[in-house]
Amino acid sequence: MNLRSFVFALVLVAAFPLAALAADKPVAVVSLGELKNQLSSLQGHISTTLASLDRLKAAGRDGAALDKAYGDFAERFKALDGQVETIRRNAVVVKARAKDHHEHWQTEISGVQNPKIREKAQERFAEAREEFDKIIATAEETKQQLVPFLADLKDIAIYLEADLSQDAVKSLSNTIWKLGNKSKSVVGSIGDLNEQIERTIKAMPKA
Repeated sequence: MNLRSFVFALVLVAAFPLAALAADKPVAVVSLGELKNQLSSLQGHISTTLASLDRLKAAGRDGAALDKAYGDFAERFKALDGQVETIRRNAVVVKARAKDHHEHWQTEISGVQNPKIREKAQERFAEAREEFDKIIATAEETKQQLVPFLADLKDIAIYLEADLSQDAVKSLSNTIWKLGNKSKSVVGSIGDLNEQIERTIKAMPKA
């Protein structure tokens, strides 16, 4: 397994940890480029979910439109939650292999006979690890914003599922407004993570 796979494994674990994965789940092979695409998709899901929540807030002033607006929000939140779960599942899969990836890469380097070439390989590994460390730091910042944001969205979904009324929507008005503002920083944080992943990809061996 090459360094690119190893770095990706650790990045996923840092950004989207999860406790366990069923043993019968298939092992996915995911690249850093695919992770970028998944995170970009997550940004889109966040934006569309918040837009639907704003429409739901407006519909709270018109009881006739409330059911339709809530149905749209619930559907978009479900898609957002599914995208997060996809990324988490990938994280669990690679977490189980991260240690093996690292050891295998070190074995490959130690097998190089020419000391000058081996030194260059170690230097390249160190460079890529430095970029990886930056991803870890950025991923932690992203997680700190994303986790409570998603928790608040889920709470709103649960609350309105139990009490879909104009009064209930009105009581959430300030919370929805705050989430709209928070979503901008969350989306921006995911963008920062993707930019660092791109820099790491450029620093990685092409093989």
